[in-house]
Amino acid sequence: MTRYFFLITVNRVSFLLKLALSLIAISLAHSVNASIEDYFVKDVGPTSSRYGGIGLIEVPTARFVKEGNLRLGITSSWPYEVTALTATPFKWMEATYRYTEIKNQLYSNIPSFSGNQTLKDKGFDFRFKLLNESNYFPELAVGLRDLAGTGLFAGEYLVATKRFWDLDITAGLGWGSLAGKTTFSNPLIRLGDNFKTRTGLYGRGGEFSYDDWFSGDKVSLFGGIEYSLPFRGWRLKVDYDTSNLALEPWVSSPINYSLTGGNDILEYSVGVKGDRTFSFSFFMKGDFGTGPLIPKLDPPTKLTPPSEKDKNRLFQDREILFTSINANLAVGKIYTQGISLNGDELIITINQGKFRSQPRAIGRTIRVVTLLAPENVKYVTVNTMNADIEISSTTVRRNDFNNLINYQGSVAEVYRHSTIQSPRQHWRTSEFKPTVNYPEVRTNIAPAVKNMIGGPEAFYLGQLWVRINNSIKFRRGLELSTVVGLNIWQNFNLLKTPSESVLPHVRSDIQEYLKEGKNNIMRMKLDYIFSPYKDIYARFDIGLLEEMFGGLGGEVLYRPYSKTWAVGFSTHKVRQRDYKQKFGFLKRDKGGFEKYQVETGHLSVYKEFPREKVIAQLMMGKFLAGDKGATLDVSRRFDTGLRLGFFVTRTNVSAEEFGEGSFDKGIYFQIPHDMFFTNYSTGQVYFGIHPMTRDGGALLVQHHSLYSITGNTAKYEIERDFYDIGD
Repeated sequence: MTRYFFLITVNRVSFLLKLALSLIAISLAHSVNASIEDYFVKDVGPTSSRYGGIGLIEVPTARFVKEGNLRLGITSSWPYEVTALTATPFKWMEATYRYTEIKNQLYSNIPSFSGNQTLKDKGFDFRFKLLNESNYFPELAVGLRDLAGTGLFAGEYLVATKRFWDLDITAGLGWGSLAGKTTFSNPLIRLGDNFKTRTGLYGRGGEFSYDDWFSGDKVSLFGGIEYSLPFRGWRLKVDYDTSNLALEPWVSSPINYSLTGGNDILEYSVGVKGDRTFSFSFFMKGDFGTGPLIPKLDPPTKLTPPSEKDKNRLFQDREILFTSINANLAVGKIYTQGISLNGDELIITINQGKFRSQPRAIGRTIRVVTLLAPENVKYVTVNTMNADIEISSTTVRRNDFNNLINYQGSVAEVYRHSTIQSPRQHWRTSEFKPTVNYPEVRTNIAPAVKNMIGGPEAFYLGQLWVRINNSIKFRRGLELSTVVGLNIWQNFNLLKTPSESVLPHVRSDIQEYLKEGKNNIMRMKLDYIFSPYKDIYARFDIGLLEEMFGGLGGEVLYRPYSKTWAVGFSTHKVRQRDYKQKFGFLKRDKGGFEKYQVETGHLSVYKEFPREKVIAQLMMGKFLAGDKGATLDVSRRFDTGLRLGFFVTRTNVSAEEFGEGSFDKGIYFQIPHDMFFTNYSTGQVYFGIHPMTRDGGALLVQHHSLYSITGNTAKYEIERDFYDIGD
């Protein structure tokens, strides 16, 4: 039986009112001195609805923000408190992940299990643009709400928005949860009786209920306005909401009001739902698709040209030339792996971890070479290396490059006379090789966090810990990498919900690993990476491969340099690690599986679409729980390095065996570190949203995958970033 408890109090209303007044006060105090510009309409872009996506208050609009935008925010309108992350991977598509706390329902029908925890609901919303606005036609969009969720908020809509001066007018047609009042017959029934019935199931969730889309005997009209006020970007919103009114008896009116303000990075609003429920929202947003948030202050290293006497010495003694190039490149964190002088061509192999853009690293290398090399050198070839493998080779005409950096030429001229090709493995036979003393040891220590949100035990569970990274390179391609975690603070000891999975507990015992492994060896593995033939790469690894599994295996990748596709195969024999995550292995998991071990492997096909900036990966094979199937991973890369993606896995495990969620799926995004700093770097912030941790479709975590090692160096990727060569 569903349990409701009404907790709206004077204190809560007072809190919301104070917060609303505070937000307004902050906005009014944003500038001490009044400006005439404050009283002109300011365009801060489309604003958010309570569900996190672009919209009015409760209902969506047909407006879209620029592709590459991300926004994270919270909204509150009793009894719903929503945390939402919205991404716009394409100018015609918006995706939202919602986490909703429903404060008048318990977490489950068992009070002793729920305790004080309220009901939580997770879901995805998608919106697609059908038509751009024109002089005579509105912008048109179609949307799916609570896709593959529990169905509590499931609904579909068709919506149109038209602008008249400072007024945006929206009208739409809603199905499912959006068809709650002033309904009329579903017009799609005329196309077939299958549109007449809507199951309206609410339960385990996770399935794509295609049969329910745009179905049901009734639909509703919704709409509203958004007026741009002539004061610091404030908007007045009014909407007519027909959603879920049957489940909200405390809402006496479908009319909602809000006042929304903000700027390019913040958005906040206060309002009233119905005629007595206060609401507010706060969003952080940003355009991560068109450029860095902070300008770069990381120019090429300033070098003093050699004197005539030094030029003669460099010309006469190659050893001095090569060591001088090596030393000057190291100042800019570019490390020489080999140099040769062959007639009028100087060939240099480099390895660097500073620049995501390979042409930028190539250009800064050529700057040093052209300054020091004898005048008879007409061409410079730069071979780039990663993980001790040469991956690409770029030859540039010296005169063209000098004209570019002296503002007498163009990137187009440099590119026209350049050659980009498969690597030559030059470092093996180079004249000059820097001395490297093995073993080469590197250590890095940094704070880190782990987070779990929305469990029955507490809203937030997490850990603050110290991450110690250590690598020992014994020779080229042979490296032992270790990651150790030391606990500072954690509350994972509150976890008390055991896994009920009927499959081997390859992932669902995660709470045991979190509770017992607060001080752990996250990873300790030996990798050997090499390239036996042109365009073929191989990797063998053995050890504690990830937090939950250890074993041995390997990977082979065929990636033709000038193509946009690749094929790989990986296979591993692994055994489940002990919960304490030291050196032991599990004798028996919580599901009763003893000394669990499995052979897992996948055939992977990669395809990149340069024009659309889309990367697709299809993995087919055997997963950790022994199930067989496939995973599809699709992502969009932006010029800034931002990547937005999703994955979905289907195996021969049924929805009943899989449990809540029905099948494995999730979304993720990667944001480059250097978007937030003045210096260049290759690090990335990774955020993944995996609604449920289940055993079906579970993949072995593979660090140092060959496709990532060879990334950003294919011919089309060098051409894509070639404009950075002069930076």
